[in-house]
Amino acid sequence: MSQVLYRKYRSQNFSEVVGQEVIKITLQNAVSSGSVAHAYLFTGPRGVGKTSLARILAKALNCTDLKEGQPCIKCENCEAVANGRFLDLIEIDAASHTGVDNIREIIEHVKFSPSKGKFKVIVIDEVHMLSKGAFNALLKTLEEPPAHAIFILATTEVGKVPATIISRTQRFDFKRISQADIVEHLKKVGKSEKLKVSDEVLKLIARAAEGSMRDGLSIYDQIISFSGGKVTKELAEEILGLPPFHLNQDFLQLLSERHLGLALKFIKDLSINGRDLSGFGNMFLEYLEKLLSYKIENNSAEVWGLTPEDLEKLVEQSRSVSIKDLIRLINLFLEAVPKVKYSTIPELPLELAVIEFLEDDETKRFGDGEKKTTEVTGKVTDLVAKKRPVTKENHFASEPVEEKIVVEDLKKTEESGPAKPITANLSKIMEKWNHFISEVSKHNHSLVSSLQLCNQESCKDGTLTLSFPYRFHKDAVEQRKNKDTVEKVLEQVYGGRIKLRCLVTAEVGSEPEEKKVDGGLIDEALKVFGA
Repeated sequence: MSQVLYRKYRSQNFSEVVGQEVIKITLQNAVSSGSVAHAYLFTGPRGVGKTSLARILAKALNCTDLKEGQPCIKCENCEAVANGRFLDLIEIDAASHTGVDNIREIIEHVKFSPSKGKFKVIVIDEVHMLSKGAFNALLKTLEEPPAHAIFILATTEVGKVPATIISRTQRFDFKRISQADIVEHLKKVGKSEKLKVSDEVLKLIARAAEGSMRDGLSIYDQIISFSGGKVTKELAEEILGLPPFHLNQDFLQLLSERHLGLALKFIKDLSINGRDLSGFGNMFLEYLEKLLSYKIENNSAEVWGLTPEDLEKLVEQSRSVSIKDLIRLINLFLEAVPKVKYSTIPELPLELAVIEFLEDDETKRFGDGEKKTTEVTGKVTDLVAKKRPVTKENHFASEPVEEKIVVEDLKKTEESGPAKPITANLSKIMEKWNHFISEVSKHNHSLVSSLQLCNQESCKDGTLTLSFPYRFHKDAVEQRKNKDTVEKVLEQVYGGRIKLRCLVTAEVGSEPEEKKVDGGLIDEALKVFGA
């Protein structure tokens, strides 16, 4: 039966350990100079080399052919340690041996001299799991240990280890292994196993490993077993539950174009399709960080591991997003992503972040009192004294621009005449409403989500009144381009001109009379022209 990769490729000497350079050099020098401490505390995340280095240290202390602090891994003692047969190496798992009796048994065993090597090495894994009584029993031995005994305590939660124990050990804090180091090690493993795996797949594995080499090798093993040796990026993403990278860019595009409904549907679809929402959230944050770095440095010399297509899209999106909005979006997702794992509805934290981002932006756009002003050319230039600045249509724009809107429809109306208004009641509107929605989707799919949420209040005097549950839905439909599209489709479906009027549901029945600024200008213009 073949071994799993993380056991087959466990480090056998200091030079084979990935990362942890400072710790390796310190231990190797200590062994070489003979200044070994009587007790060590190895603390850090899972799978970063704590137990492996403990065994390598045991080899080095008992190696019969030691060279510059490195175990030879070929002598009888080194081979016995590697195979788990070395009598002077005692390993216990504190998670299943928590009591005082377990520690007392070890203490009694330590009193006897080594049977094969120079030192007895006692490795206690997950030492924080020991009971209070067990710690007290261990404390006395750590204070006055036998000269031939070396204790190595390993833990992932050093905060649970009593300070009296920590103070009697030499502490080493293990760091997470960098993605670059994990990828490099996986390449060596792939070469030894005669596997052809692309760098893109290895980077996905390294990202999913979250700094743990053991997790990286386990994931690698799983992907190889599932794929039968032929590993593709798409297959790796499927196994890891990660969305394809381009979805980061698609999602940001929806946000930049203010498609709230589609953005929420995007997150819901990820959840329905079994994607890891936490993984997507972290991946999206990484993409935003890359985008922010590019905007600040404006330098693509470092490709960050992106394909040429993905990099080209990143550069394109960097032109339509401001640094201020990027920072705001990053902060919202930094708060939302950790909540995904603990939420009874996993997609809810991300959905709330999206709504808060777009709603705040809408408040900024529509709550500042800015109004569009129409400039009428020819005889009516005296009616408009100046042009007022308005905000760009793209909500990510950070600078106001002036928009010049010239009423040319007046001339077209004189030449061809207006489309005839129709007399339609609400029941006639509702008969073809589904067909109307279908036609709108052909012109602008993002409008559909807002229109599907509205209530049809009335249709009187050629004006259709719709109410929306939230202001940002109303404002989205009332944008000039979107409103023109809706009225155009209304005319097409119902065979005559129908004007659109939008309200927020709370305003229905209580809305004040509106000042029709643009309408007043046009009426005055008609008088000037003598119409």
